[in-house]
Amino acid sequence: MIQGWKADAATEAGCRESGRIPGHEAVVRVPARLAQAIREALDVAERDDEN
Repeated sequence: MIQGWKADAATEAGCRESGRIPGHEAVVRVPARLAQAIREALDVAERDDEN
């Protein structure tokens, strides 16, 4: 699960240009400083799936 600040209307509109947002989902803004931590967590999860 990812939690962050709700995106503003302009950001949501931009996201809708590439596809629909299901009613049970939301666009959230995640601080850029978390990008590396998210990448590392995904790498660990991927390695665990391979084993």
